[in-house]
Amino acid sequence: MTAGPPPRVAIVGLGTIGRIHADRIRQLDATLVAGADVSADARESFAAEYGVSTYADHESLLEDAAVDAVFVCVPNSVHERVATAALERGCAVLLEKPLAHSIESAERIAAAADEADAFCAVGFTMRFSNLTRRVVALREAGRLGSITHVDVDYLRRDALPGEGRSWFTDPELAGGGVAMDLGVHVIDLALYLLEYPTVLEVTGVTRSEFGTDGVEDSALALLRCANGRTIAVQTSWRATRSPSQQCVVRGTDAGVEFDVTEPDLEVFDARPNGTDETISVDVGDMHLAEDRAFLEALDGEPTALTGTVDDALTVQRVLRAIYDSSERDEAVRLDEYR
Repeated sequence: MTAGPPPRVAIVGLGTIGRIHADRIRQLDATLVAGADVSADARESFAAEYGVSTYADHESLLEDAAVDAVFVCVPNSVHERVATAALERGCAVLLEKPLAHSIESAERIAAAADEADAFCAVGFTMRFSNLTRRVVALREAGRLGSITHVDVDYLRRDALPGEGRSWFTDPELAGGGVAMDLGVHVIDLALYLLEYPTVLEVTGVTRSEFGTDGVEDSALALLRCANGRTIAVQTSWRATRSPSQQCVVRGTDAGVEFDVTEPDLEVFDARPNGTDETISVDVGDMHLAEDRAFLEALDGEPTALTGTVDDALTVQRVLRAIYDSSERDEAVRLDEYR
């Protein structure tokens, strides 16, 4: 970052992810100045732990506190209200994924970000795994050849949010279930590794098998992209198999297989006389890397790692297509949502 006072950061939504960001902000060249949450208990404990002023709503925070950047860590349906208010005041915004709970709300956020004189990014954390960075380096070096297919899984073994009693399983607040919560991460990861090709068609199946109040607790999807490229997605809160955050990238010269939380990157060589290999990589702190990149972007140009609003809008359309495809029992063209 360039010389000057550290950016003043506020967090709206003081739950688990808000505290994860707060801990990272304290490690970076930034100053945590305020927090907001509707819960009095959350406000009290956050103020005691981090020594900052807290507010019952984002409007009071923005009115009272001098803030350069706002981290938005509230339920999906509240993203629009908080993000647009911050952008209108010239504050940079880091939005937790997904962009919103619906395409319509996501499009309004995108319009506000386009009009604002402030930077807006979306928290696609898996991009910031050092494993992901190494795969991108292999891709850029031409080691993989032409990438034709990506398989991504985000499977938890026994992790229904709040056992069905949290906003993650409330369709009015979340906009969906596990696809909105976990699937969004791996959909972005796959598209990012393919350099965000045009998505042509989506076939999806969602299931609600464990009492999740009408939202899906597992989802599968196949994305057909331009130039014959494809993506397969699998996600679940309660998979009857081992947990996984795995990504398999298949290229014409080599393929790679990795888990964003594990240190080994397997390379499978497709060339004559090629040799498979295992590359050991320090996983790193994905949230710390994400927050550092966002704060550094306030003084300069965002890096290619940064999740843009345009990328997030594409993911939002894919999510909607998964739900619609499952309901209609047919493939859905993504241009329906443009």
